[in-house]
Amino acid sequence: MSSSAPLPSTVSLAVKTLSIIRIFTGAACLLAPRWACGMHSYHVPPEHSFLVRMMAVREGVVGGLLITAGDPETEDKGRREIRRALWAGIVNDSVDIANLLFGFSRGEVSQTTGGIIGGAAIGAITLASWVLKTLQ
Repeated sequence: MSSSAPLPSTVSLAVKTLSIIRIFTGAACLLAPRWACGMHSYHVPPEHSFLVRMMAVREGVVGGLLITAGDPETEDKGRREIRRALWAGIVNDSVDIANLLFGFSRGEVSQTTGGIIGGAAIGAITLASWVLKTLQ
């Protein structure tokens, strides 16, 4: 794909989808951390809500970077910035999976929670990888 050609609609949709999911996840965890985690069968004591909020900001920032990365005015239409934001998300999700596996091995994470959160991270990595491959 030529770097000066517009982004295919499927790529634009995938980028917007990943962005919106990250932004909404971040917003939900920032505004209502115990409720957001409870939806995934992960119960957070009130005194640990700040940890969820820290993760929430990270998700929101990566989502914000991704949604603003495309730029039809630049020669490459923002492809370089899209790639950078996608890699940031992949690194975050990979660390989340490693942390999840560690927590699961210590009995800190249930199968349900691990399946939901791990599945979401794997899905995000898969979609981001597809977009990266398509942007080459």
